[in-house]
Amino acid sequence: MKNAILLFLCMILLSGCSYKMQNESVKSDSNEVKMETRKDIELNIVTTDKLLCNMVKSISKNMHSVDYIFKSRIDEENFQFTSDSLNNIAKKDLFIYMGAGFEPWIDDFIDKLNKSKVGVINVSRGVKLLSYNKEVKYKNTTLKDNGYYLMNIDNYKIALLNIKNSIQDKDPKNRDLYQKNFSEAVKNIEIHEKDLKTVVSKLTDCNFVFAEDEMNYFIKYNGFKSIYTVKDSNGKWDLEAKVKDLKNLVFLYNDPAVLQENADIIKKYNIKTVNIKIYNGEINYEDILKYNIETLKKFYESEAAKK
Repeated sequence: MKNAILLFLCMILLSGCSYKMQNESVKSDSNEVKMETRKDIELNIVTTDKLLCNMVKSISKNMHSVDYIFKSRIDEENFQFTSDSLNNIAKKDLFIYMGAGFEPWIDDFIDKLNKSKVGVINVSRGVKLLSYNKEVKYKNTTLKDNGYYLMNIDNYKIALLNIKNSIQDKDPKNRDLYQKNFSEAVKNIEIHEKDLKTVVSKLTDCNFVFAEDEMNYFIKYNGFKSIYTVKDSNGKWDLEAKVKDLKNLVFLYNDPAVLQENADIIKKYNIKTVNIKIYNGEINYEDILKYNIETLKKFYESEAAKK
């Protein structure tokens, strides 16, 4: 009788161990299937510049191969494409570009591109574009749209959304992952957006002067009271006529040459100066945003200390 009881207990124990091993095996198989689903497809994505490349990577993370074409803004602007460059892009899964004239050659390039495999994504789609105040020409074409729309943070979010949607369309199995990455990227940018609005709210008494069209999105996004200065037909800046009766003047500039050309008037009317970086495709967007916030913050603090 005792032997029968012992035999029965051993059978129960062995049965439990077998179930545990089977259960762990099922869990292991499930994890493997999940990883296989994530790695089911690897896209080859190419962007025009480094800034866009970093934006894509904020959505795709390490899921896909992401690279960019141009290392400098000069190369990007003056690109002369060939049949080889067209063929190279045609082999990719996604070709992502800034649009709005930022790549002045892009329309002709896309017209000649074989799009049977590659998806072509213009991230400016849905963005409310501004026009240039002064004429900007590329070869025989006049560029109407101001391509520096990412200076408006809302436009950055739209561009990021377009990137996210394009990757989801190519890899729908992982759409939830890309949605999660997108939400995190937007949340991170909104932290800086809040910081920017905080410092801007302290500068409502200022009259901001600017001479570079690329600054226009930044000016309008922040709701700055602004004065736009241009050169007349004789190549002379009209700044003095516009600022002589105003106070609390601040000259925003990206290009030091613009500052130098207006140096006499700036000195005469005691105009403060603040350097605002405009992206050139080479620098991470977040770094530009943080730099501009910090610059405005330092300006406010230095002025407040004088009072």
